[in-house]
Formats: sequence, C-alpha cells, structure tokens
Amino acid sequence: MGKPFRRLIAAASAALAIGIGSAAWAATSASAASAPATVKACTAGQLSVWISPDALNGAAGTFYYPLEFTNHSGHACATGGYPGVSALGANGKQLGLAAARNHVYAGKVVTIPAGGTAHALFAYGNAEVSSSGCKPKTAMELRVYPPNSKTAIHAFFDLPSCSLGGRHVYLTVAVIQPGTNI
Repeated sequence: MGKPFRRLIAAASAALAIGIGSAAWAATSASAASAPATVKACTAGQLSVWISPDALNGAAGTFYYPLEFTNHSGHACATGGYPGVSALGANGKQLGLAAARNHVYAGKVVTIPAGGTAHALFAYGNAEVSSSGCKPKTAMELRVYPPNSKTAIHAFFDLPSCSLGGRHVYLTVAVIQPGTNI
C-alpha cells in the first residue's frame, strides 16, 4: 500500500468515527429535546382546532381557554410559536383585531404525536368588549392559523366580540405548549 492510499484509509476511518460520534450525539440531543430531526412541520391539513368551553378559567373580566391543536394525521408533526387567531361573525368577516401575542411562555418546538394534542392559552377580554364602546357583535367561530402556516382552520366558538379595531384588544394568544390543557 502506498502512502496516498493509507492517508485515504486514515481519513475515511476518522470521518467514520466522527460520523458515528455525531450520530450518537444527534440521537442523544434529539431524545433530550423529544423532537427528532425527522419530524416534519405540522400543516393545517393535519390539525384540528377546538376549544372546550368547560375548561374556562378567569379573573377580572378576562377569561382563559386552552386552544387545543389535535394531530389527526398518521404520524408525529412539529410546530411551535404563536398561532394567529381572530373572531369571525356569521357572515365570515373578521370582528375587531386579531389576537395579540401574550408573552407568558417562551417559544419552543412542540412535537405532537399522531392522535395527540398540544395547546395554546387563549384569552378573551370580556371587560374590554362590554365596557369600551367597541360595538359588540357575536362571533360564531374562530379563524386559527397554526404557527408558520398561511392556511387557516376554523373552530366553532361563539362569543361577544368587538366589531371595531383600533385600540380594542380583546383577544390574546400565547405560544403552543405540549399536551392538552383541559
């Protein structure tokens, strides 16, 4: 064997060792984060969005609901960040402003297993709607954009809503968190 061939074997052995070490590190890191690199991003077509009115919590004129995202596909998917949420009237038109971001939790990647659910904290400011002169109308559903999606999902949920935009912030939403919250 000549020197160039031995160098090639040594370089290949070193690359293999580095590759195995990297694979072990990647597997350990993926396990620790519970979001393997092979999990694809959730699409709106893979998710159903719903709210359980029975899961209501509230104080001082603000009501909190878990906005649940269920993965109805046959495989895990990953998401994270803020969903876009707005209230729609019976005519399908948006009522007031879209939900503002509630920074109560730090954002992270959330893996939703097949058939599993993740949630985002959704808040409704009843005090803002009932006392601010925002011309309340009844919303019939919520339009929800999963994080990083341009396709909306609709969830039936009726609530008095501001029909005016401007300074009338009556909806907020936090980042998606793992698991259900009902």
